[in-house]
Amino acid sequence: METITIRRAVREDAALVHRLLKDLAITLGKGEVMTSTAADIERFGFGDDPRFEALLAFEGREAVGLALYFFEFSTWRGRPGVYVQDMYVAPGMRGRGLGRDLMEAVIRHSRERGGRYVKLSVYDGNEQAVGFYRSLGFEICDDEQVLALRH
Repeated sequence: METITIRRAVREDAALVHRLLKDLAITLGKGEVMTSTAADIERFGFGDDPRFEALLAFEGREAVGLALYFFEFSTWRGRPGVYVQDMYVAPGMRGRGLGRDLMEAVIRHSRERGGRYVKLSVYDGNEQAVGFYRSLGFEICDDEQVLALRH
């Protein structure tokens, strides 16, 4: 077993980030719903005004994990934080602590920039993910509902 390394994604990683996002969508049974392209990831993640950041995990040279997140601000808390949009660990790597390592790296990066909280959403029925995030100390927020307007 090779050493796992985690690093921030750079522009040259846009296609790799997109591939891992596609793997995540397929794993969740939502592959046909994903319409983004590698060009979208490059433009919005690594352009002049990046809308997200990403961490990549590698075992040797093989990409085996991804955490994609963006910074936000809570007016109620009066503090910045991050929202983890996507977290993916390749099936063969699950149960080895990589998800925990990725989340700890997100938290470290958030703290470096003054972040004081982490938020995320889990697909309905994904009890395995809920259990994983609870094991890290996350709690279900009963006072929030996620609504979306697509335009």
